[in-house]
Amino acid sequence: MKGKEKIMTNLYILSRKVHRILVLVISVVGLLMAITGILLKYTFFATKFNFIDLGLVRYIHNNLSPYFTIAFFGMIITGLILYFFPFVKNKQQ
Repeated sequence: MKGKEKIMTNLYILSRKVHRILVLVISVVGLLMAITGILLKYTFFATKFNFIDLGLVRYIHNNLSPYFTIAFFGMIITGLILYFFPFVKNKQQ
């Protein structure tokens, strides 16, 4: 039983570390996607500021979305591990 508990504890610790990293990644990528999404939705910003290229903004937004999705999916998986770990640990005792 000790070996299985050690593996589960190591999985929990690894999940917590990965989850924290993914929180930072998704914060940065999410902020960039939010800014580019606002610029795409409200195009009057681009007409007021001539240096904003909507084609480039759309390109950035479209290319960031797969990274956002992968990071978000990773956060879901690690979050589920972190959530269910105490229940599984208490059930084994």
